[in-house]
Amino acid sequence: MKKFSLLLTLAIMMVGSTVFAGSLDYLSNQSAKYCANTASTARTDGADIVAYNPAGTALMGQGLFIDVSNQTLLKYYTAKEDAMLADEYKQSEPTLLLPNVYAVYNFGQMGMGKLAAFAQAGIIGGGGTLKWDDGTVGSNIFAVSKAPALQAGVSALVGGVTTFTGYKTALEASSVYYSFGGGVAYSLLEDMISVSAGAKYVMARRTGKVTGTMNFSNPNVGGAFAVTIADEYEYEADGITPVFGFDAKPMKELTIGVRYEMETDLEFEYTQKDKTSTNTLSNATLKSTVESLLPDYTDVKANQNLPQILSLGAEYVVMPELTVGVTGTMYFMSKADLGGYEEAYGTGYEVALGATYKVMEPLKIAASVMYTDQAVKAEYLEDDTELLTTSANPILNSIFMGFGATYTVIPNLDLTCAVSWVHYLPEDVTTDAGLEINYKKEVYNIAIGASYKM
Repeated sequence: MKKFSLLLTLAIMMVGSTVFAGSLDYLSNQSAKYCANTASTARTDGADIVAYNPAGTALMGQGLFIDVSNQTLLKYYTAKEDAMLADEYKQSEPTLLLPNVYAVYNFGQMGMGKLAAFAQAGIIGGGGTLKWDDGTVGSNIFAVSKAPALQAGVSALVGGVTTFTGYKTALEASSVYYSFGGGVAYSLLEDMISVSAGAKYVMARRTGKVTGTMNFSNPNVGGAFAVTIADEYEYEADGITPVFGFDAKPMKELTIGVRYEMETDLEFEYTQKDKTSTNTLSNATLKSTVESLLPDYTDVKANQNLPQILSLGAEYVVMPELTVGVTGTMYFMSKADLGGYEEAYGTGYEVALGATYKVMEPLKIAASVMYTDQAVKAEYLEDDTELLTTSANPILNSIFMGFGATYTVIPNLDLTCAVSWVHYLPEDVTTDAGLEINYKKEVYNIAIGASYKM
């Protein structure tokens, strides 16, 4: 498993950057309404339920429903480690665009029950860029680990004693999972039960880039000299996710929803975009030596599947103005093919509680809270050989709080605005080599959406 640690440096790096769920890359925040009310597995109030309660589309009224939304995320990550060059590392690259579109057509009564067809398009995973301008604990340790080989190489070329005097690294990664899908739902027994079946085609697109400068000194070359590196690559994978749903309404006021997503097979194929080095000595042998120490991603393939997902929810109409809901979702990380990294995980989960209240006829407000457990094992965070990955995007449990309002502008047209805060629980990690690192992450989300019924 260790040999893939470097090759998959950014393969699991985006976990938590925009993720609210207990899964590596899957985004649970796929609509503006969800950002206000995360207890969405039993909702039946808009086209965005295609992502959360697809069977519920058969329980909507007859007609065409459309939901469009975008999210802007402000991401603040901090890592502290006093022994390295920078005792505090920060990244604050925002995600400005995170769009999703949903459409549902409910045909009404068709045979013994009601039939609905639905479609979706948008971003269901990754969803952003991370930029560590001063590198990370892991990238700087990587630079330091290569220094002795370079010192020996220079001394062999020019003689004398070569001294390592300093370094600086920078790390950047992007990850976006595009998805297009659809399916059908059917209700029976006067809407007491409904079932759905559908699928999503997932296109995962990622890039990674590590740059750095290492400073040396050798009297035989006139003193100080520098070596720079640039390592850039991209990796892509496509897969299909079958999705099934079930709803039950044992009484008029209560809806119980179930959604099951099968494992998505994603075999990432890497392409080396850049692997170069320069040095102030203009020495071709030294350039070749440095480049030989950089990882080579040519023709590398590795799986990192999206796991099976099981979500259960209930929604209850307490009074005409007030609806409350609860959702529990499990992510079977340890059962997925993660190129060997499944050994580092258990079963991730999230638990959400939400409510919607009609303040007046055109205005509804919603609020929710959710706890997420990423199910990562402590030994993975403590493993020094995994620092290049874990310090770039530490995997932390989180608490989500969201609030939003939906306003009916004109008949059949609703606008939703939601704000949310994801507080990742800080983690103090002592690695196997004795490094003491404190990880912190905060994500703020501004979501805007529109829903229309024809």
